Amino acid sequence: MPPDFSDVEPTPVPAPTIAWLTWHIGWWWTTALAHLKQTDIPAREEIEWPGTCTSITEWLGDIHEAWRTALAATDRLDERSAFPWPEEAGHTVADMCAGVNIELMKNVSEIGQLLILRRARH
Repeated sequence: MPPDFSDVEPTPVPAPTIAWLTWHIGWWWTTALAHLKQTDIPAREEIEWPGTCTSITEWLGDIHEAWRTALAATDRLDERSAFPWPEEAGHTVADMCAGVNIELMKNVSEIGQLLILRRARH
């Protein structure tokens, strides 16, 4: 399932769903992995959300394992990175890797907050 995504943020910004957030984790991580491995960057529309809890868990687990493998094999941490910042920002591949952790923590905490709100209603 392709994501709902707007290049121009709507007003008001809609509340994200757990589905959208899990897609976003997969998209961001897949894109960072492609940058780390220096492979073709997939178009945002190519990153499909798997749709079930089991398939999402497997999908993110597969990305996690590929990420760990690529990190263990890389010697590029001090090289410049143009993701997710512009090239002229002067950030490195190590900065990008740290950014993956930040984005993951942010998205997971948003999922946690949505679960808390859902449980509070019931």
